[in-house]
Amino acid sequence: MIITGAEAQQNQPSRTFSQNLFMSNSLPKEGKVEKLQPNDVVDWMIIEKTLTNLPSTILLSSSHGMQIQVSADSGTLLRREQTETLVASFVIGDALLFVGFYKAGLLTIVFEYPIFGVSTQLQSDTTHTPEYIASIEAFDNLDNSLGKIKTPGLSQHEGGGLVDLNFFNNKGRIRKLVINSKEEGLHIPFAINAMHLQTVN
Repeated sequence: MIITGAEAQQNQPSRTFSQNLFMSNSLPKEGKVEKLQPNDVVDWMIIEKTLTNLPSTILLSSSHGMQIQVSADSGTLLRREQTETLVASFVIGDALLFVGFYKAGLLTIVFEYPIFGVSTQLQSDTTHTPEYIASIEAFDNLDNSLGKIKTPGLSQHEGGGLVDLNFFNNKGRIRKLVINSKEEGLHIPFAINAMHLQTVN
């Protein structure tokens, strides 16, 4: 089941490539990483029109009907779209979820049932230094961490592109994800495009 309300508060801790296979840089203890083979997708297009301010917690469904809860501990979610005037590197027309427009923080995603893998792309911008660190951490049903991947990024104003965030668990234990972007240890706003999911092995 999707966690809601008090439980949610308690537990908060590119290009389109749906046809591609890619290697995850996650190395779970329980086994060797295999190629992720997405069979489902979460497209932010289904939420609202672009430039719509969203509640801090939203419920939506993947293309195959899996329920997903998305929440920002900063309380700010914004539906955006990549346009020619938006300074970002996503594909024109990509539906984006923007996190931390007024106050930056964590993005938490809870799946209706555990899955094997996920991929998305993130882009952020910095204030003081050109570099930032994007991270994705996965948790199981009992809220135990399955690992955390940190990937360096470069400010879009410094020519930085998209950061690939991929996580795979060969036992299909991923129930929750926490996505984050930091500059010098401080949270900064970021946007992600569609999430591609592997729900079966």
